[in-house]
Amino acid sequence: MSAPPPPEPAPEAAPAPKAPPRDEAPLRTKTAQLSREELVRALDSAGWVQAKAARLLGMTPRQIAYALQKFEIELRKI
Repeated sequence: MSAPPPPEPAPEAAPAPKAPPRDEAPLRTKTAQLSREELVRALDSAGWVQAKAARLLGMTPRQIAYALQKFEIELRKI
């Protein structure tokens, strides 16, 4: 009777993947860098839906609402 083969060593845990470098500006500065024209263009593209415009610009709906106040833009009723 032969002895069972020795157990294989456990594979080493792979290092956690590093997050890709962020080329985007932090959210706080996105609102500061946004121009009035960019905001209006995004709102036009999104049918004046703030949430859609926020996704187009990589921002939050709250940031869009702040930018609307900042630039004194009234929402269009469609």
